[in-house]
Amino acid sequence: MATAEENRQVDPESRDGLQVLSRAASALDEIATAPGQLRLVDIGAQLGLAKSTARRLLVGLVDVGFAAVDSAGRYRLGDRLLGLSSADGAHLAAAVRPVIEAVADATGETVDVSVLRGDQMWFVDQIESTHRLRAVSAIGGRFPLLGTANGKAALAALDDAELDAVLARQSSDMARRLRDQISPVRAGGLAFDRDEHTAGISAAGIAGRLPGGHVVAVSVPAPTDRFTLREEVIVEALRAAAAAAVWESAAR
Repeated sequence: MATAEENRQVDPESRDGLQVLSRAASALDEIATAPGQLRLVDIGAQLGLAKSTARRLLVGLVDVGFAAVDSAGRYRLGDRLLGLSSADGAHLAAAVRPVIEAVADATGETVDVSVLRGDQMWFVDQIESTHRLRAVSAIGGRFPLLGTANGKAALAALDDAELDAVLARQSSDMARRLRDQISPVRAGGLAFDRDEHTAGISAAGIAGRLPGGHVVAVSVPAPTDRFTLREEVIVEALRAAAAAAVWESAAR
């Protein structure tokens, strides 16, 4: 006789519920990747959903406050979800704060903390440089994985199965480019962005896991001329950050 647990595993309603949750999570990932840019038809196409199915899904997300839609029909993350994310971000930022304070003291440059979320890096904390000419990113902003020090470092901190899952969501060309950028990071322990994401700005970064599994990157961006002159100091400070006790294991 089948047990209650076995019955639950084959229950069609349970499977349907899991499918809805999976679709909702995928829709939120798409919205977070391009906030305020995607319409219902765009999200439906990217998820491979019929227009009616996508509409029901997005109406539900808007109703519970996880998504919001403007008068032009473009979606962004909702205030309720952002409130939950902000609380999570504040917790992660607090855990890493002593680490970035040490890096800022050692380098005199801006130090950023970002978290891997879906296919982007989400900025949760920053200590600004006191230099008049400095690199600054908005807290709550999102950066791509490709061509950024924090994105490369975070991907390099994933295990092979996790990395394959991220790359599977990319185009074949993007997956190849990301994999090519990760190899030297795993070999050397640090990731670099030399005028790749923003002309005139270079950066270095490390990443590791916090207790709970979050992949968090610490990066130091600076005007390229000054970064080049002080690269050795920046690298030394980041290597010390990678060895800090806050991580579950040392950053690669």
